[in-house]
Amino acid sequence: MEIMNGKKMQSTEMKAKGFLKWFLHTSLFRRIEIQQLMNLTARALRQKPKHTWTLPNEEALRLYAAFTRDQLPACPDEELLQRMTAEAYKMGRLLRRVFLLSQQADIQQFAIAIYQGVGITLEGHLPGTLRFRRCFFSQYYTPEVCLAASALDEGIMSGLAGGGRLHFQQRITEGCTCCKATFLFNDNDHQP
Repeated sequence: MEIMNGKKMQSTEMKAKGFLKWFLHTSLFRRIEIQQLMNLTARALRQKPKHTWTLPNEEALRLYAAFTRDQLPACPDEELLQRMTAEAYKMGRLLRRVFLLSQQADIQQFAIAIYQGVGITLEGHLPGTLRFRRCFFSQYYTPEVCLAASALDEGIMSGLAGGGRLHFQQRITEGCTCCKATFLFNDNDHQP
């Protein structure tokens, strides 16, 4: 009987992973993702979020990009960056729990999919070097705004992975062909 239960559990898990792969690429998921990103960013900035939920994805992304460009200061203080990282970490941790992400390969696939949903092409490994080859926001952000917005990247990636730090070495907004970052776990972080 245990083998049968094990097979049933494995089958259910495979179905759930198949659903997840499908759901991550739906317009519904992208609309939810963009609205959640707007909400967490607005909370960190202590602003009222813009409503993006009913907008087409491209229009919602443009509204979010303009909101962050206009609201993020060129020289954000450490407190703001910490709030942004903390809010994004909560979102990453929630996604990790809701989608039952525990295996490194699943976390990497999920990260690639959520970045793709907001117009960013992500390649690489966790832990390790990440390359952001195409970025929707690079046409809106100055290097200073991009630097501030990367606090959100660190929080989301750390929440998804169960800890760790993201450090950017280069950015598209600085004239580079891609953004390059390193994601590493701290000694006391939970690692998948």
